Amino acid sequence: MNAYTKALRFAAILIAVAAISFYFFYRRGAQQQAKKAEPLVQTEAVLNQPLPQAKLVNISGKVLQDDQLRRGKVVLTFTLTTCAICDQENDFLKTVVDSRKDVSFLYVIPFGPKDEVLKSAQSKYALETFYDEDSTIAKRLEIYRVPTMLFLENGIIKKTWLDGATVEEKSQAKFKQWLASL
Repeated sequence: MNAYTKALRFAAILIAVAAISFYFFYRRGAQQQAKKAEPLVQTEAVLNQPLPQAKLVNISGKVLQDDQLRRGKVVLTFTLTTCAICDQENDFLKTVVDSRKDVSFLYVIPFGPKDEVLKSAQSKYALETFYDEDSTIAKRLEIYRVPTMLFLENGIIKKTWLDGATVEEKSQAKFKQWLASL
């Protein structure tokens, strides 16, 4: 076998490896995009439905009474203290919470070691933070990633925001406009 034939075989193998790598690289990217497109909260299924009953507890052990979530206007933000996007959302929410005294803004930590995450949240978050005992709300509403926000009116889920809905400036403006329209 001469050098020319060897070079051709090597080039053919190199092209085949590159083509296969290219295929798997883009296939993986498409799968990740499809996964991102999956709804985190089954929006159609939860809108205009009552919030599931749950036991929400703060760092001092105070249980949030269920009727506090079932009367008036409430924005629940499901968050984690280890989530960078949640931190950005927290920074924004601190600026708007005082604009509407008739709306309760609460953080809910859906999972993690209760005492540890509540202690971390106490030093990190300006809003009152509760732990979802047994992840009841998160499981029933299929909330698997944070931040996720729910707007409740008299205990009925009226609006949802997913994946850091108020992180970008445009989204913040929309949220402020929505909040003012309540």
